[in-house]
Amino acid sequence: MEKNKRSFIKGAAILGAAGLIVKIIGAFYRIPLTNILGEDGMRFYETAYPFYSGLLVISSAGFPTAISRLVSERAAIGDRKGAKAVFRTAMILLAAIGVTTMVLLFAASPLIAKISDRPGAQYALMALAPALLIVSIMCTYRGYLQGLQRMTGTALSQITEQVGKLAASYTLAFLFVKMFPDRPELWAMGTLIGISISELLALVVIFIVYRISGSRFPEAQLDNVPLKKASGFKELGMSLLAIAIPITIGASIMPITGMADAVFIKRLLQIRYASLGFEADLVPKMAERGYVALRSYVTPLINMPAVLTLALSMSLVPAIAPMRAARDRRGMRRIGTTGTKLAMIIGAPCAVGLFILGAPIMAMLYSAVGGSVGEHGKYVISGFLPQIINMRPGSEVTLYTLAGGIMQISAIGVLFLSMVQTLTGIIQGMGKQQVPVYFLIAGGVLKVLSMLFLMRFTGLGVLGAAISTVLCYLVAGTGDLIYMLGHADIRLNYFDVFAKPLIASAVMGVLVFLSYNLIYKLGHPTAATLGSVVIGVVVYVAGLWVLRAFNKDDLSYMPASGKLAKIFRVKMK
Repeated sequence: MEKNKRSFIKGAAILGAAGLIVKIIGAFYRIPLTNILGEDGMRFYETAYPFYSGLLVISSAGFPTAISRLVSERAAIGDRKGAKAVFRTAMILLAAIGVTTMVLLFAASPLIAKISDRPGAQYALMALAPALLIVSIMCTYRGYLQGLQRMTGTALSQITEQVGKLAASYTLAFLFVKMFPDRPELWAMGTLIGISISELLALVVIFIVYRISGSRFPEAQLDNVPLKKASGFKELGMSLLAIAIPITIGASIMPITGMADAVFIKRLLQIRYASLGFEADLVPKMAERGYVALRSYVTPLINMPAVLTLALSMSLVPAIAPMRAARDRRGMRRIGTTGTKLAMIIGAPCAVGLFILGAPIMAMLYSAVGGSVGEHGKYVISGFLPQIINMRPGSEVTLYTLAGGIMQISAIGVLFLSMVQTLTGIIQGMGKQQVPVYFLIAGGVLKVLSMLFLMRFTGLGVLGAAISTVLCYLVAGTGDLIYMLGHADIRLNYFDVFAKPLIASAVMGVLVFLSYNLIYKLGHPTAATLGSVVIGVVVYVAGLWVLRAFNKDDLSYMPASGKLAKIFRVKMK
């Protein structure tokens, strides 16, 4: 059991490190890509991707979790034959799902492009269709290896996927821009063909890892634990679907709302700008600009912190499942408490940091957002939102200001998204995989309704879309927390779990704000941005040290617990 105690943090660390590398590569991928394709090419890219993501959820969301849970339960009692039966059944189901979704996306691409008011997007949609089959098969291997607490396969395949995407997408993007200089819809198509190629490379890598390490079965961790050993295809298939379907429904909420963004945001912005009296020929361009600012510049940065809590969530499910089977409620409580605290420790500083430095970071990364040097000297907290809300014909709102305002609103949602992902993993590990679905559905419905209302009947414009996303995460995260506290017998120390990370983040935020403005006056905005980030990291870690943010139970699950105990002044005995 001692090995299992620490495995979920170790697994989260592996996936988190890989995810961070993936997100860094992804950021570098999006930055040059945006400059290569420009706003014209990116609007087709951003139209196609949400629909691809929505279909991808069917295979990539619930099934890896379901596979890892069933495999981990069997691995805990040494049932090698049962674990392999789960793998074979999942492979058949996911291959069928992959073929179905691939054909569906390819055939429906003209209709989707027409509904999105971007007919040329059908080529980009067709280019993504093969990736749906490839990822479906890859998810079988990922789920199986995760169930054995071998996260290296998933990590290596994720990194291969991103590196392959860099090489293939850039090459094809340059080639298609050169071959078709007046066809931005084909630029996006060429770029997205690169994604299908990268997924194929990732599948090859995880297959190799499976062949090397998948046959090494761990020793049994539990003795005399009754477990129904389903072995038939029908019985195992129903078990997988019973776990995967609720998770998939929950995970599909955000991609579905992403589709809603692709369909509604542009139309609602056109209505707003037309009502304000902007010239008719400027209205479509301004609407596209608002959509691209949200999806191409803000969303990638907002999603970067989430990779750490997503890795934590993925590792929580197979860690809690054997404890649930052994009725080890104390172990479940300890993992649940530590997981919730880590979500706060990750999410709180990221939310504060992006709220304050989001615009300068985007200006540093994206040349189109750069703006004038004078704009960077404005106080980052108060300069953006009033200009966007008071936008009128004749007033100039730069892309820096527009993206900065959207970032400030969206950054608030980072904290709630961190909680949603982590608490979802805890609740799913408890065997209540349908519960987070209900809260995500409620949040998704609220997001769409509030977006339609705020963008149509207020002066918020694209800020209304950002606010609606924050409301979605707030509702889902609050619901998950209330349920966990009421049904998992977890008694949180609220000051320890919530207040300490928030206090450390608040102190960090004040010093980051002051340091940015001070360093800016002495030099270049880039130096101010990078210097403030470094200062923020140091101040936050120091704050955790002063507040004694970790305790013995937290560190007992972590690798290198002895060293961490010395650093954070924790007595392990």
